[in-house]
Amino acid sequence: MQKESESRVIRYRRPFRPDIGMILFFVILLYIVVSVISYVTSRRTEVYLVRTGSLSENAFYRGIALRDERTAVSARAGNVNYYNREGERIPVGGLLYTIDETGELMGYLDTEESQSADAEALAGLRADAIEYMRTFDPASFATVYDFRSGILTNAQKISNKTLLSQLRKAGTSIYRRSSRLSGIVAYSIDSCEEKTFESLTMQDFDTTGYQKTVLENGARVNEGDPVCRIVISENWQVAIHVDSAETAQRLADDGYVLVRFLRTGSEAWASVKSRSDEDGNYYVLLSFTQNMEEFLSDRFIDIEIITEEESGLKIPNSAITRGNFFLVPREYLTTGTGGQTGVLLEVYDDRGNPTTRFVPSAAYSEAGDTVYLSDNVLRAGEILDKRDSLEQFTLGEQAQLVGVYYINKGYPDFRQVEIIYQNEEYAVVKPDAVYGLQEYDYIVLHADSIDFDKGGR
Repeated sequence: MQKESESRVIRYRRPFRPDIGMILFFVILLYIVVSVISYVTSRRTEVYLVRTGSLSENAFYRGIALRDERTAVSARAGNVNYYNREGERIPVGGLLYTIDETGELMGYLDTEESQSADAEALAGLRADAIEYMRTFDPASFATVYDFRSGILTNAQKISNKTLLSQLRKAGTSIYRRSSRLSGIVAYSIDSCEEKTFESLTMQDFDTTGYQKTVLENGARVNEGDPVCRIVISENWQVAIHVDSAETAQRLADDGYVLVRFLRTGSEAWASVKSRSDEDGNYYVLLSFTQNMEEFLSDRFIDIEIITEEESGLKIPNSAITRGNFFLVPREYLTTGTGGQTGVLLEVYDDRGNPTTRFVPSAAYSEAGDTVYLSDNVLRAGEILDKRDSLEQFTLGEQAQLVGVYYINKGYPDFRQVEIIYQNEEYAVVKPDAVYGLQEYDYIVLHADSIDFDKGGR
């Protein structure tokens, strides 16, 4: 009996009753989560302060230095020794180098006389070090090795001058070579000494296989080996490759251009001529009458050609946009209550009778007797009435204006801009235009973050 009663027990389940408070909590939580995600992922309106600035059409090139230079070769085999600092002018008949065929000269290097140096020579070394520190570029670390070699070579030359005077007294026989030319002496070669503007090809501008050899003092040479360069003239050239015939012609038409040398920051005027080759490549030759000694050991030189510089209000390209506007005769503009500018739009009352309603609508630009009105408040096909006249105008023809979103009043409004010059990042626009910007105006940095057609105004 007990088992039978137990089997008749019915379990009671509480009916489901939704907790309104819990539901509201989850709804609010979901709303907060969605709002946070929307805020984080959406682009916020960033503001840019308009300031006066300038942009230039300057172009950057890596050019090849061309000089009137000769390579001197050794007349004997032995250890070569130099007595002139690099960049020093040597006269005709001046001592160019000596060849120690027997090694006698090296035996005198540790003597006390060979270690002395005059104040002028030491001042030259200091000047070299100061100039190197002034123009050092961490991005061109390879120049450290050129500087090291140059200092060691020049220091040895100073010692050699003292040593040579001692050897003359002792009567030691050393082969001496005098210069047959007058010019600036240099102690590096790169097999480009004979190149001319007419012989240049695109392969010559490829720096990947370029090699320069620094000629070291005391090094062993064979007869006929190069021992130094002599640059005869201080007139020199830098040849560059340009991207088009138009660029080459424009530079040649200028006659003279101002060039900035990027390594030193110095500037110089250059005369210009151009040519092309059979493969359709275009080259420009920049000829200088100064600064040659600054780049005596450089074959490839980075330059900037300075052309016209445009000044005005400098704004980022991201702020620039285009807007559609109705073309309306100026005579349809009128003034409403409070001095607002607008138009009289034809509408119909409850009885279907035509009447007019004033719609504020400022002009965004003008062209003669025509003004540009925003299509944000007006629609194509609507009819405008002229005040105190039966004449009407139907909205239809539109045109685009280039501008930015002006935000001084707390909301974005279109302002036309007239671009003077533009590069990849910025534009310079005309200042103080009637419908344009002024310095210290605030504009929207990213124009695509504003939907002007949906009530941006």
